[in-house]
Amino acid sequence: MFTQIRTIAFTLKQLISFGIPSHILYFGDSLGDNLLLTTLAANLHHQGYKNVWVKCNHRFLFEGCPHIKLVLPFGTLLSTPILALFKVRTVLPQYTTYNPQTDRDDVPEKHIILKMADALPLNGTIKNKPVLILSDEEIAKGALAKNHVVITCSTSGAVVPMGNKEWITERYQQVVNTLHRQYKFIQLGTANDPKLDNVTDMRGKLSVRESAAVLKNSQLVITHVGFMMHLARAVDSRAVIIYGGRETPSQSGYGCFRNIYNAVPCSPCWLHNKCDFEKRCMTEITPEMVTDAALKELDLYGTPLPVDELLNA
Repeated sequence: MFTQIRTIAFTLKQLISFGIPSHILYFGDSLGDNLLLTTLAANLHHQGYKNVWVKCNHRFLFEGCPHIKLVLPFGTLLSTPILALFKVRTVLPQYTTYNPQTDRDDVPEKHIILKMADALPLNGTIKNKPVLILSDEEIAKGALAKNHVVITCSTSGAVVPMGNKEWITERYQQVVNTLHRQYKFIQLGTANDPKLDNVTDMRGKLSVRESAAVLKNSQLVITHVGFMMHLARAVDSRAVIIYGGRETPSQSGYGCFRNIYNAVPCSPCWLHNKCDFEKRCMTEITPEMVTDAALKELDLYGTPLPVDELLNA
């Protein structure tokens, strides 16, 4: 009883202090999925919902975000009856379900941001653009080198690492070896990621916001599907995304990036680590293909990235 009273009192205090939210969004621990909550919040704001809260332990993702009124720790207890009284929607915008027996996510029939929007619900035109706001001081500190290119090569730091999202480390190295005399490479990721040669090694040395500032200053990011891809879009960095064939760019990506997708017959499989075809979708992507894509994107450096507009019927 005491816990219920305390929860009611806390909930009322937040409502008095910050107003009645239309939505309280939460996802869990994944950095990428939580960053996508900023996409949803921006679209809710555009459609007239001006008070959106988030429950997340990664508060740093939302600092300065103009579309989110309050960030609460993920485990914060709020009174369900009080929220229901004020018609507040508490939403987990899940876009797929994992089956551990098959090692497969359910294949979404449309872009994951539209699947997430369905949970709100949010229809019409959805702008597919996450947001991460950096201060001028943070951006200045992220200028580690001139003409720099960011590269990451592993999913080891993800909440759910997926081998089927990973390209081949030796091929990343070949791309670096081809381009490092023209461009300064900075390797981001966790300390457990394979180290590349001819790079400035920043694995495990930067916070997420510091990494975002490095991306903001970069001419290009070369990476795989995952948090770094979403972070690059949030700070308007150009990117080459090595998709392989686990999923398609139309299911999870951004049209403004140069997405290297290999439409093998078994794609998109949405398998995490299992593969009966020796990862053909990845092994058929050559270093030359990635290098060519990188050079084409580098030629476009300084031009604005268009924002994808997706229609949710």
